Amino acid sequence: MPYFSIVIPMYNRERFIERTINSFLNQDFDDYEIIVVDDGSTDKSADVVKKYTDPRIKLICHTLNRGVGPARNTGVDRARGVWVICFDSDDELLPGALSLILKRCNEVDENISRLEFMVQMDSGEISPDPPLKNEYFDYIKYIKCMERGYGRISETFQIVKRAAFEKVRYYDDRTLETPFHLDFMKQFNAWSFPDVLRVYHHDAENQLTRPDINRSIQYAKDQALSWERMLINHSDALRLHAPRIYRSLISNLATLCFLSGNRLKGIRYSVSSLKSNFISLKYWAILIFGLLGAKPLARLKYFRSRFFAKGKK
Repeated sequence: MPYFSIVIPMYNRERFIERTINSFLNQDFDDYEIIVVDDGSTDKSADVVKKYTDPRIKLICHTLNRGVGPARNTGVDRARGVWVICFDSDDELLPGALSLILKRCNEVDENISRLEFMVQMDSGEISPDPPLKNEYFDYIKYIKCMERGYGRISETFQIVKRAAFEKVRYYDDRTLETPFHLDFMKQFNAWSFPDVLRVYHHDAENQLTRPDINRSIQYAKDQALSWERMLINHSDALRLHAPRIYRSLISNLATLCFLSGNRLKGIRYSVSSLKSNFISLKYWAILIFGLLGAKPLARLKYFRSRFFAKGKK
């Protein structure tokens, strides 16, 4: 049984997957397996992985593109390690990282099911802001930390005990990680460290965090359903300990409902947002553009994301 299982979902990453795999093969700790889940790629990503002869590397192929959550679940189901490291197929692990992670695993108690580390952006910027400390996290403290970092750079790098996935899994749809993290922290405890271990790259054209008008409409229904589940499961704690995150959740739900064609729910969540801040231009824009239709709102969302991205450069 390997100590670490590296799960790498991959979709059309022919140009980048070698960088990711090689960053693990070049580590000074070798008790691990790499499980690459090709999520219906239409390029030669799978062929690149097949060129590796290292027996620790396994390739699983989805016939259709199902999304990063289902791909991670497929990899976790095949994992045999004590700890699972879910890793993006365009990023890289810094030299010596696995040895340091092993050291940190041996420093925490058995009741810790997740370790969290810091990330270096390819621009040189370090995330998250504020930086992580060597400290314990439970559900409430995690939510308070989310609130403290609201509006700032927040990317981190996590590893999770494989046994924890028996109770909490990634959503089997197009939803990104936020609901999973909250569901996980509601049941388990974590420990954070200030070590910078992963390089987060932005050079892949199909990154899910990159603004895309068509994709925002196509995936809106799945994401709206998942975020509504997140609201049901975590609204009390978010409202009490992270009011800005809570208000953002409601306005995002308004956007997602309009994008998915559910105008009644879009109006309902917009009204709820405006009750919290009646003079918010953002909330009024979501309502007005949402009533105009999915395309106008998707364009507004796209140009707003591009505008703020430029402002951070």
